[in-house]
Amino acid sequence: MRRPVLVVIAVVALLAPSWSHAQEGGAGRYLLPPKAIVDILDAAPPPDVYLSPSRDVVAVLERAPMPTIAELARPMLRVAGLRIDPKTNGRHRARTAKSLALKTTADGATRAVSLPASAQLTWIGFSADGARFAFTNTRDAGIDLWIGESATGKAHAVAGMAVNGIFGAGCIWVGTGGQLLCTAIPTGRGPAPAAPTVPTGPNVQEHRGEVAPVRTYQDLLTSAHDEALFTYHGTSQLVFVNAATDARTPLGRPALYSQARPSPDGQYVLVTTLTAPFSRLVPYDDFAKTVAVWDRSGAVAKTIATLPVADTVPNGGVQPGPRAVRWQPGVPATLAWAESLDGGNPKAVAPARDRVLTSAAPFTAAPAELARTEYRFSTIAWTDKGVAL
Repeated sequence: MRRPVLVVIAVVALLAPSWSHAQEGGAGRYLLPPKAIVDILDAAPPPDVYLSPSRDVVAVLERAPMPTIAELARPMLRVAGLRIDPKTNGRHRARTAKSLALKTTADGATRAVSLPASAQLTWIGFSADGARFAFTNTRDAGIDLWIGESATGKAHAVAGMAVNGIFGAGCIWVGTGGQLLCTAIPTGRGPAPAAPTVPTGPNVQEHRGEVAPVRTYQDLLTSAHDEALFTYHGTSQLVFVNAATDARTPLGRPALYSQARPSPDGQYVLVTTLTAPFSRLVPYDDFAKTVAVWDRSGAVAKTIATLPVADTVPNGGVQPGPRAVRWQPGVPATLAWAESLDGGNPKAVAPARDRVLTSAAPFTAAPAELARTEYRFSTIAWTDKGVAL
């Protein structure tokens, strides 16, 4: 007769701690660890600092140590190798800062910066003369551009413009003048494409006999609807923004611009435009694209490359044609890029894998060969005197 009593007591004893903790946290609520652990996780990380080109001011950004449950719970699209927040049209769980201050290098004095409520700063940059700074702020339903004065810390939002942040910062300072170049969401874009209620057809995969590697990527396109969502969220209007007046001047027409970088003198823009059809085997970096130099009116000064989808590149190889196209710093407008000499195939026998080419404005002369590399080219850096490393 004692055994049933003992069993009941044991069950109650086992259930009692769980019931007690549930009561403390409340039904259906998160339970917190001891305060010592919470303090460790909530400890402020070291700030990010950015020195202005004039070297007299430092921007100090304080970042949150851990994302909140609300940030983790925001909607997310997984398309073309990206994770997009469809409400903000930026990256899901983008690295943000909650505060910004300016410190003078001469005496360490701090200038408070006027920020929006519940600031979520994702990018900051100084003008070439250091007189102004700009940053992007992520709201619940969009990304705003703010422009401020380094001398006072006063900043304001550029009204009527939403930044497209899925491919990067979304804005960059232009040359030595007081302008920014931004990828803006086109005016009157309309709602996002609705998911089809009925499949438009079967899922078909076709192989046409070419040898191609199969890599493991996350968040690739899987359907026509994914392609429509990628086109919708990725399409931008390039816009010059006058930092003194907030006046905006469009550059070209809306398209899928994955890169737009002004030349050091601000007279040209290096533009990478993604083109359909898209691939469901590789992320957007490997989609078909056109790399071209535009002048300030949007006219094409030089097409550097028109590249197909890079879904047949061998493992360890590169796509044939120009790649890693960048402006050379310290000169007005000169491009440098790499091209393979072995067809991009690491198994091919070749005395040199790559060559590095340069081309200077007005880009009418044939590119000049700067160097050849025995092994695969990775990146290039320049000294103040124009020496390439």
